[in-house]
Amino acid sequence: MENRDDLIAKVLSGEASAEEIAIVEAWKNGSAENNDYFELSKKLFSAINDVKIEYDVNTAAAWNKLDGRISGEAKIIPLYKSATFMRVAASLILLVALGFVIKFFIDPNDVRPMQYTALNKTVLDTLPDGSKVFINKNSELSYVADKDTRRVELKGEAFFEVVHNEKQPFEIVINDVVIKDIGTAFNVKALPGNNTIEVTVESGEVQFYTSTDSGLNLKKGQKAIYNITTKQFVKGVLEPAETIASYRSRTFNFNGTPLNEVIKQINNVYDVNIDLDDEQIGNKELSVEFNNEPVDVVISIIAETLDLEIEKRDSSVVLKSKTKVQ
Repeated sequence: MENRDDLIAKVLSGEASAEEIAIVEAWKNGSAENNDYFELSKKLFSAINDVKIEYDVNTAAAWNKLDGRISGEAKIIPLYKSATFMRVAASLILLVALGFVIKFFIDPNDVRPMQYTALNKTVLDTLPDGSKVFINKNSELSYVADKDTRRVELKGEAFFEVVHNEKQPFEIVINDVVIKDIGTAFNVKALPGNNTIEVTVESGEVQFYTSTDSGLNLKKGQKAIYNITTKQFVKGVLEPAETIASYRSRTFNFNGTPLNEVIKQINNVYDVNIDLDDEQIGNKELSVEFNNEPVDVVISIIAETLDLEIEKRDSSVVLKSKTKVQ
């Protein structure tokens, strides 16, 4: 799409024609990357509009002064003949500049956090600094950045791939607990109502500490659990069969795992509701590996391995014995 950013700016500012809107929609729906770029542009535009400016600025005089300087100093070849669009583009540039000035110099503490929420499905998103976050179901986080730090507040579970920046550290804060990035990818589990916070490192290194305890440094393949009640850290190492953030990779390594636990994990990761026809079936043990297979394949393998039948009932999938358990 030619003049991509200009067209997106016109659409977001309400200055685009029906033809231009159609062009942007077709481009946006052409690939996931295009859609992500458009959504990021929309967030930026929204953030700019949310900037609270408490200073009197004569925008008309400023525009006329700028217009006079441009006319007197350089010959401009416009991308569009529309004077309205040129004013919209210039206004966006001015707002962006004002936003950064306010954010970093005028009132760096008055920055509105960006909210990310996953309800019934997991959510993959990119934070404004370029870091990627994969949010588990029923979880939410807020992100805010200033010139000194990037700060995330988390409720639930999320996997982070952080773009490291020593001058602007990345910190996840849960009450008085802090998980600080040292260039890494890691998972944080802090489920509401649970008495523990768990951190598992896939690559790199993190600091895991509180306001009163220097805590631990965790590297690739290490994990730790913080007990909120006792205020103690317990460090461990991943077992060969353990998988970091199965809800993200849909990778499972079951080794003599009771079917009850298997079903619990599968239901939590996939958008499915698997039930057991008989409680005794839940004691059957399963040893199998799954690597991002479709849920129908997963269910079929479980049924075949444990000699079970599959029955669909309304919104549920029921596993039952071929012969009644005695």
